[in-house]
Amino acid sequence: MTLSPHVFRILLVLALMICSYGFLKDVSGLPSNWMPNDKVMHLLVFVVLTLLWQLSFAGRTLAGLVLMSMYGGLVELAQHYLTVRQGDWWDWLADICGILLALLLWTWRPARFKTVST
Repeated sequence: MTLSPHVFRILLVLALMICSYGFLKDVSGLPSNWMPNDKVMHLLVFVVLTLLWQLSFAGRTLAGLVLMSMYGGLVELAQHYLTVRQGDWWDWLADICGILLALLLWTWRPARFKTVST
């Protein structure tokens, strides 16, 4: 069974909503050791988001790279200016590393997972 790119687009929108909430939520009440490593979490989140982009919009890799990078930077700016959290440009670098890792994984995917652009 092959899933339509529309299904992945819905999943991408849901993932972006969940991630945006998580990135902007006040976490001051949480213990400081609740997350294994903040940078690793940023990397993994952006691997997933970028892979969902690729599954949603195959053939639009450059647009995904730019938009995901902008999203990561905007999250850090929003954390700094709109929340009690502090924006961290090292988090943005971890986001970009996650994007690049996802694109590397995308190029190495088996032929049976190659999708058709719609």
